[in-house]
Amino acid sequence: MTAKPTGLRERRRAATVKRIQGAALDLFDERGFENVTIEEIAEAAEVSPSSVYRYFGTKEGVVLYDEFDFRLIDAVEAELASHPPVEAVRRAVASVMSAFFGRDEELARRKLQYAFEEPHLHAAMTQQVDAFAQVVAHALAGAAGRKPDDLDVQVIASTLVWALTAAARAWHAAGYQSPLQSLLEQALEVVEGGLRLEAPAA
Repeated sequence: MTAKPTGLRERRRAATVKRIQGAALDLFDERGFENVTIEEIAEAAEVSPSSVYRYFGTKEGVVLYDEFDFRLIDAVEAELASHPPVEAVRRAVASVMSAFFGRDEELARRKLQYAFEEPHLHAAMTQQVDAFAQVVAHALAGAAGRKPDDLDVQVIASTLVWALTAAARAWHAAGYQSPLQSLLEQALEVVEGGLRLEAPAA
């Protein structure tokens, strides 16, 4: 697999994306998500409105876009070629978590807070997660010689992806105190254990 370029152009793009997202979140904190326009975000970030649309597509996308998601998708697809589903996702998560924690974690937390607490953003995030599940379904189908719309494929893909989402929700609900990587691993262990739910020890 050819490594993605990390030259000056990509670094500038990443810096611009981060600046726009930071400016948008500041405005949302001040006035509320619904009361801020793309044009106002662009002005605060010192870019053109067309740049905001080009990078994110929608106002919801300003919050939900994350390069981490694309890296995770690529890693899952690569790992599924030689590992069973849960192990493939576990390896994919492990391979990209260092990049996740190496960036601005405070920005990630602020974005996640809006994604879970702002209704319009939560709806958009749900669509995004479902789209990711379909990407995983296609990768699973290709690795197993099945069709993407086979029920077994859909159940496995959806379970894995929503398990990761549940871990992210737990991270948010706990005030980001627990390590995210530990929560992701715990979620995958629940799936791997057959989704059994036992009563807590007395």
